Amino acid sequence: MNPERLEKGRNVTMKPKVLVTENIHQVGWDTLRAEAEAVAWGGQEKQPLLDAVKDVQAILVRVAKLTPEIIQAASQLKVIGKHGVGYDNINIPAATTRGVVVTNTPLANSTSVAEHALALLLAVARRIGESDRDLARGTMRSQKVYQGLELSGKVMGIIGLGSAGFRLARMTGQGLGMRVLGFDPYKEPWPEGIERCREVEPLLVQADFVSIHVPLTKETTNLIGKETLAKMKPTAVLVNTARGGIVDEAAVAEAVTAGRLAGVGLDVVVDEPLKPSHPLNGAPNILLTAHVAGVTEEAMMRMARDSAEDILRVLRGERPKYPVNREVLKG
Repeated sequence: MNPERLEKGRNVTMKPKVLVTENIHQVGWDTLRAEAEAVAWGGQEKQPLLDAVKDVQAILVRVAKLTPEIIQAASQLKVIGKHGVGYDNINIPAATTRGVVVTNTPLANSTSVAEHALALLLAVARRIGESDRDLARGTMRSQKVYQGLELSGKVMGIIGLGSAGFRLARMTGQGLGMRVLGFDPYKEPWPEGIERCREVEPLLVQADFVSIHVPLTKETTNLIGKETLAKMKPTAVLVNTARGGIVDEAAVAEAVTAGRLAGVGLDVVVDEPLKPSHPLNGAPNILLTAHVAGVTEEAMMRMARDSAEDILRVLRGERPKYPVNREVLKG
């Protein structure tokens, strides 16, 4: 795209165009519009995304799927900014082949996610979901049914020690006096105060509470399934605020129903929303939230700002702060 056009005998610099696929915090809009033409996508029914990307130099995306076909159709595309941490909705190889920089916001929602994970751990441990539903329906049972577990002094297992996992480790270790175990083959240097497990199984065997904080990859798909669940204590609580698909949902529902797992808290599932026939529906002491671990006022502001700022850095010819596919960067 030629950045200049002739208007009434003078050259006028044209602002690059940024397509924003979903609603973002006003801070993000203000940041983008200071240097770019930021436009909102109206949705698939109003305009197919394949058509909407054809004249844009950047895309700011939350959950819309950017397939190889869509990336290929965006012939002027220079950068994709992911509003969030996980980028499994973006075809990274296609972007890399095209020389398109992909960025994300790895630190923006880590506090919110860690706090939500802790909230789920506490709620499942104290059977708050069951108690709430039974009381509202007038089917309250004896107090013994809702007898819970304390976290203090127990063993906390954290799979994935990125920003959110690390923050949860601090909250549970320093705040609740838990012994914290961690599994993360990529974490270097290893943080103090967290016992390192070189394999995931020793963590699962020892932990009273397990929280998942890893991306969805080929290696992590169904990381928690029948075999790994069998390693866990029947009194253990499992929480996933990362991505659907890391946990085998049918296996988890069966384990809780059979009494081989005390409870589960899931903020993410493979297919949202759940179908009525899904095995998680109706299982005891399973608490579900609607993929909102990172959705707080503060996190939404930081994700919008960070993704917008990195988009502008790339459009200015600068190095982004949080590149995903570093191999496309020069120098």
